[in-house]
Amino acid sequence: MTKHKSYGYLFQDLGLVLLLACLFTGALTVSYTPRPLLFEAVLMLLFIFGALLLTGFKLFGLSIVLSGLEVLIYTAYRLYLFLAYETEIPLISFVWIFLPILSVAAMYLFVSGNRKLELENDILREQVEELVMVNPLTKLYNLRSLYHDLYIQVSYAERNKLPLSLMVIVLKYESELKSILSRQNYERVIQRLAQIVSDTVRVEDKTYSTDHKGSLAIIMTCDKEGSEIAMGRLRSRISERDAFSDIADHAIKIEVKMASMEYSREEFGDDMMQFKQRVENELQYDV
Repeated sequence: MTKHKSYGYLFQDLGLVLLLACLFTGALTVSYTPRPLLFEAVLMLLFIFGALLLTGFKLFGLSIVLSGLEVLIYTAYRLYLFLAYETEIPLISFVWIFLPILSVAAMYLFVSGNRKLELENDILREQVEELVMVNPLTKLYNLRSLYHDLYIQVSYAERNKLPLSLMVIVLKYESELKSILSRQNYERVIQRLAQIVSDTVRVEDKTYSTDHKGSLAIIMTCDKEGSEIAMGRLRSRISERDAFSDIADHAIKIEVKMASMEYSREEFGDDMMQFKQRVENELQYDV
């Protein structure tokens, strides 16, 4: 990947240098063009800019057609004047026969090199997202890890004939909190909530950060009654006066919705997404 990336930078740099050389040549040619030929020189340069603009928008076919037509029409025009009126072809006119194609080729090289780098960055970003299993804000395992661990924990619970429950916690009035708090304080609320939950549940229960809005999920090796006790303990801890007191200048009250459900092989099978969705549906009853 590093070798391909270096080639991408090389093509981009070569294209940029060649493009600047072509533009400099075009500007220099226009400045040294005699007044009778000045109009056609400016017109040719404008057509080159048009072809470069199309190349910049990755319309390579149109840019090649435009630059090819420009060279063809200009060459035919100069040959017509030479054959019909015996008008000598100035040496400076030969620049416009090669410059359009060279300029488009340089721009294509630059855009192509940049395109390769963008593609490689997109591939790397996708690979990183696939591999990352931790939420960078809360430092808890994320949703992908939750589904992965649910399969493992369900199998373990069934082999050892243990109950297994999933608890979901979401912030109440999340959008209002986000609007009244600064970004830093909003993120601190999410971090503090994650810390409180992690410190309150048992060591054997795993806590996960399931989205960027502060939602949490907990895999618990207990039945419905046990998860109800855990929810009561969490509500008490979250509602303490000093739980979020040092985050903002003014007092803020953080409330959450909680729901839990015990896993059933007959009801959910191996569909962990449906299991989590059913738990989330129970949140509407927590008012």
